[in-house]
Amino acid sequence: MVGVERGAEAKGAFWAAATALSYSLSAIVGKDLVGELGAASLLFWRFGIASAVLWPALMIWRRRGGPNPLDVPRRLAFSMGILWGAMTITGFLALEHIDASVYIVIVYLYPVLVVVGSSMLGHRVTAGVWVALAVVMSGIVLTVPELFGGVGEISVLGVVLTLVQAVLMAAFMIVNSKVMPGHIDGTVSAAWNCLGALVLMTPLAFGSGFHAPETRTVVLEVLLFGLVPTVIANVCFFRALRHIAPGVVAMIMTMEVALAIFWSWLFLGESVEAIKMVGAAVVIAGVLIAQWVNLRGGRTAPVTLPAP
Repeated sequence: MVGVERGAEAKGAFWAAATALSYSLSAIVGKDLVGELGAASLLFWRFGIASAVLWPALMIWRRRGGPNPLDVPRRLAFSMGILWGAMTITGFLALEHIDASVYIVIVYLYPVLVVVGSSMLGHRVTAGVWVALAVVMSGIVLTVPELFGGVGEISVLGVVLTLVQAVLMAAFMIVNSKVMPGHIDGTVSAAWNCLGALVLMTPLAFGSGFHAPETRTVVLEVLLFGLVPTVIANVCFFRALRHIAPGVVAMIMTMEVALAIFWSWLFLGESVEAIKMVGAAVVIAGVLIAQWVNLRGGRTAPVTLPAP
């Protein structure tokens, strides 16, 4: 029994790490796309491409004995997509009013909110988890050394929007873990997630001046943005939540910051200060502590409803 549980923990950690890896590539793929298309149009294309890939794939899989994507609490699944879309556009809006360094520190409060919220809803949170969380958050701060030199005047609106995004991210993870039936495949959840987000973004995109990619390079970048940090990341994320508690998933996903720094250095030739490398190492150390605690039994299984 213990071996089975540890196997599930390892699977969950693998899928959460894959989620962080996939999301981190958005720093490379989508770096200039907001300026090219605008936030609303970019997100329309992102979720549209993802939906166009996931739903046909599910139909084909269904014919070959795979899960029925309609055999889910459809309103709830669709609502989670709306929430995800709102969470994403809020982040883009926040970055229009606040420095990226301040944004990173505030938005990555969401693992704290997830752990606190989960504990309030019945998940057992041990001292080891809190230690791991403290280490991770310390590392996050070190990855933005700009904070130590001062950030000038800070926009209250930007701070509020970033806090709203952090709360939405935490709510998204907790609700999916606590309410969505545990038998639902991650690909099915991802498909509903992208569809709900697409429905939200469609009127926003066309109401704010719709933009389509015009060059081959931008088309390729948009396609990659819709596939890697959207399709792959979503499938991995929902599979992670099936195996480990949302607080642990959130902490493992903070590796996105460390990985983004590495990709920026490797592919974009950006210089990386020593303190950023230290911060990235501290984040990874915190994630390893969290997983060590996790494997020693420092979590309880997500609470799910019975299958419909």
